[in-house]
Amino acid sequence: MMTPITILAQAPAATAVDAAPAAPVAPAEGVAGTVQPADQPAAAEQRPEGGMANGIITFLLIGIIFYFLLIRPQRKQQKEQKERQESLREGDKVVTIGGQYGIIREVQNETVKVEIAPNVVVKFAKAAIAQNQGKGSKAAS
Repeated sequence: MMTPITILAQAPAATAVDAAPAAPVAPAEGVAGTVQPADQPAAAEQRPEGGMANGIITFLLIGIIFYFLLIRPQRKQQKEQKERQESLREGDKVVTIGGQYGIIREVQNETVKVEIAPNVVVKFAKAAIAQNQGKGSKAAS
């Protein structure tokens, strides 16, 4: 015996085996075609409590994380580099970002002249000085 297939909110179809008409199936609660009382809002209109507040808090937490993981360390590194550039003095042993070792012979506004070998002086940007190793001797190391 075959059972009839039912679709919600419609009466079942009659089959050749089951000639007797079947009783209509009651639609499920909340299905289209049902009437809801006026004092209960529809399911689509219900919103979780504090939806806007949760979004703002999440946005602020992401901002704080970015500050402590990215912005603050970068500012600290920039400050250290600026202090290193301002502390350059004649006679300091330095290492450039290219790996050149030498002794500072002259300091200008944005550049320094570094002696990398006896009587070989090269002009570098202050930003190109990676390390300041302190006071040096007369000859380059």
